[in-house]
Amino acid sequence: MLNQALVLKNRVLASAFAITDISDLELWLAFNTGQGAITDGIQWNDQSGNNRHASQTVDAQEGAFSGGAYRTDAGSNDNLDLASTFNLAGAYHIFVVLNLSEESNETFVSSVDNTSFIRFAQGGTATSFRMKNGGTTANSTLSSGFGTDKAIAEVSRDSSNNIRILKNGALLGTSTGTGTFAFQQIGTSSNGITSGEIHEVVVYSKSLSATDSTNVRNDIATRCSITL
Repeated sequence: MLNQALVLKNRVLASAFAITDISDLELWLAFNTGQGAITDGIQWNDQSGNNRHASQTVDAQEGAFSGGAYRTDAGSNDNLDLASTFNLAGAYHIFVVLNLSEESNETFVSSVDNTSFIRFAQGGTATSFRMKNGGTTANSTLSSGFGTDKAIAEVSRDSSNNIRILKNGALLGTSTGTGTFAFQQIGTSSNGITSGEIHEVVVYSKSLSATDSTNVRNDIATRCSITL
């Protein structure tokens, strides 16, 4: 009986889902993992295997790690720069755990030149969502604002350029948008997160199936103590 129990336990452990199980993983900044100080700054190590570590050495843009998350201040310019840029020219699927303190131009991922970004509360309107893909703007009026409770923001684009915006797996809005998203920063140095936290970032260079989306979402939620 003991041996059978051990075999069953090992099977369960072997079948446990991992973010890295899904192909085309581009970036994974995991909650409370690989965060620390570097010379003159801070760094969040990429767990995807692509070594796209996110760091900052400029004091005015540094922010800090707190409780396993990356925390910005009220200056709206704190951000982390990726060690290597990657371009999302086609479909993609992005998960970011946000804990915002307010809703006013909250850009949570971007390029360094602001030609690519994803932002909640465009213009200070909670239900207004905006993203740019290489300068091509896609706007959407959401069914509700993202809010100020810790939650999973999810943005995906499929091969037909259809964009979906979700919070904890619930659809907030849709849009369409073409162009290449240059992924270079967590947050941004302009119109970034006013004051809040980023707990996790996961990026795939494809649109995930419903099953894969659910698996990723549940895995993130468990790690970040979010109830879906």
